[in-house]
Amino acid sequence: MPKRIEDEFTSQRVSRQRRYQLRMKRDRRCELCGEPASEGVLCLKHLIKSRERQRKKLGQKRRYHNAMSYRLQGKSPVLARRRRKTSPKGFAKQGAS
Repeated sequence: MPKRIEDEFTSQRVSRQRRYQLRMKRDRRCELCGEPASEGVLCLKHLIKSRERQRKKLGQKRRYHNAMSYRLQGKSPVLARRRRKTSPKGFAKQGAS
């Protein structure tokens, strides 16, 4: 059996899931998956998923491009590389005619 964790959250009367979240927040890790958090309490992957889930739920068409998740997404080399590979819809290759 694993050794019991003794820290400042052990004596609090909250659920074990909430204790896990509080420990992750303290250690600046994502509350959902445990990866290092970019800013706040979520990693970039879950920050983007959360943003898109809220847009769908609220029925938003516009995007607030100055939001933290967009700024972090633009700085991420992996996501920037993925974004560059796709070409805009409706544009044919140059020199194909």
